[in-house]
Amino acid sequence: MKDKNTVIERLKKANFKLTPQRMAIIETLIGNKTHPSADAIYDKIKKKFPMISYSTIYNTLRILIDLGELRELSIKENKINYDPNTEPHHHFLCEKCNRIIDIFQEINFKSEHINTHKIRNYEIYFYGICSDCLKRIK
Repeated sequence: MKDKNTVIERLKKANFKLTPQRMAIIETLIGNKTHPSADAIYDKIKKKFPMISYSTIYNTLRILIDLGELRELSIKENKINYDPNTEPHHHFLCEKCNRIIDIFQEINFKSEHINTHKIRNYEIYFYGICSDCLKRIK
């Protein structure tokens, strides 16, 4: 998600209502680098909208994904996280603190084909211990 106004315009063009709950979800995601789960988004928004449902959260997340404004991450087992940064990049999961970190280092394949398959896009997940946790261990 680049900015709130762009997302609002895309939602309007796609004929989606701009409810206060939907706007709160968007505002929670804009510039968010923590890769929140639906649970984390729900916990943050329910303070302002106690009657919000998980259905509203999940439906809005699906709309944003379909519009290309949000990425779904399957880096954690049995849990989906969301990334509002849709620019090409990879992710690192720290096995100590459970933080997901953006990796912008380019990883080049020598070919745009693997066996007989044409590569259109790729996403790589890295797992290990982040630099902050390594410092605490030493």
